[in-house]
Amino acid sequence: MIKSCAIWALHLGLLGLAMPAHSAELAPFDEVRAQYKSYGDPTRLSYLFNRCAALQLNVSALLQRKGQKKGAQDFENLAQHYMVLSEANERDMDKKRGLKSKDTMKTVNRSVGHVSELYSRRMKDNFAKRGDYLMGDAQLEAELAECNLPEAFKKKALAD
Repeated sequence: MIKSCAIWALHLGLLGLAMPAHSAELAPFDEVRAQYKSYGDPTRLSYLFNRCAALQLNVSALLQRKGQKKGAQDFENLAQHYMVLSEANERDMDKKRGLKSKDTMKTVNRSVGHVSELYSRRMKDNFAKRGDYLMGDAQLEAELAECNLPEAFKKKALAD
């Protein structure tokens, strides 16, 4: 199931089927964390995990296109890790609400797919403007650095 989402997201990025994105659609992580803290909304935690998964999948697709299979696999594995974290958070929210979790990973897959499209579009726009998908985009560089350290990212996301 996770593998199919990863492949689907990779194909979206590779085929250029991404939806138009505006930078406001990808609010910086600190802004999302501030909202999570002020609202006490546990769905924002899943959103942060989904953002990391989507970014990792896009980097994986770039590396795959460059023939760097090992690096691509490493980023895909990290994306899967974030998707599992998101699924666990969703199940925990359902449990607290007294709901039975149904198709939680399908929900995560859809969310990651949507955010992946946003990242894909932004990265393509970056390439058109600067000749590089990530470098020169301070927000994406910072997010990738954060997402590459999942335990630290999770602690920061959960911090008061």
